Amino acid sequence: MSARAPSLALKPVLTATKPLQAPAPRVGRPPSLSTQAIITAALDIGLDKVSFKQLAARLGVNVATIYRYVRNRNELLRLSAFQLTLSRRLPDQEHAHWSQLAMHYAEEMFETFMKEPELVGEFLKGSIGPHVEIDVLDQFLGAMGRYGFSPEEGLLLHRAIGTFTIGAATGVIAVKARQAAGTPWHVEIRRTLIERADSDLPHVRQAMSDYLHFDEWHWLVPLHQMLAGIAAERGEELPTPQGRLARFFVAAPKPRADKPAEKSDGQPDQAGQT
Repeated sequence: MSARAPSLALKPVLTATKPLQAPAPRVGRPPSLSTQAIITAALDIGLDKVSFKQLAARLGVNVATIYRYVRNRNELLRLSAFQLTLSRRLPDQEHAHWSQLAMHYAEEMFETFMKEPELVGEFLKGSIGPHVEIDVLDQFLGAMGRYGFSPEEGLLLHRAIGTFTIGAATGVIAVKARQAAGTPWHVEIRRTLIERADSDLPHVRQAMSDYLHFDEWHWLVPLHQMLAGIAAERGEELPTPQGRLARFFVAAPKPRADKPAEKSDGQPDQAGQT
């Protein structure tokens, strides 16, 4: 007697009596969140006013979740500084002179600090180390090398540019902070002079018009002068200022053609006249 073959018929599955259960909640970091997403949100909000509570609300998570990725506000600022540094690349276009590359780099760095003033404070506290700048530094040294600068010379130039830029950013941020607080810098200067005797501060009073005129890009002038000194040591001359720098170098008006030239005694020069 042969054995019965096993039945291949599918047995019905009874599901009506037992409802499906929801999957267990996922333990750990939400899959849609990342450190990069946190940094991007922080930069969108603004590093000078961002809080972990704001980040959590924007990203749709709780504050505790943010702390799984970023330990504290200082770390958030350091990571954001690194992100900004990586995005601040040297210009792709070729420059006719190395000074134009250096000037452009300084302007880019200054604009980064103006966009995120909080970074200046972190630099001054030493919270942001060289690791956030070293990649861009290597690019800068390579670019200056194509103009005949040794790595050591390029490094000195890079440090000088950083000194100018951070100093300028610190001053401009302070002036804007006073403006926002309702105590404009120029008003305070005038008040100080009024409170002092007329004979006090004679040199400041003599330069008052220039002293009160505030231009956040005026630091480009001494930077240009420094670059001119470097160029002179290399036997070069700087090209004609361009861009933002150009407005600080207004050419002196030429004498009128119909006006006779004056001699040193102030009298018209009669030479050649009939």
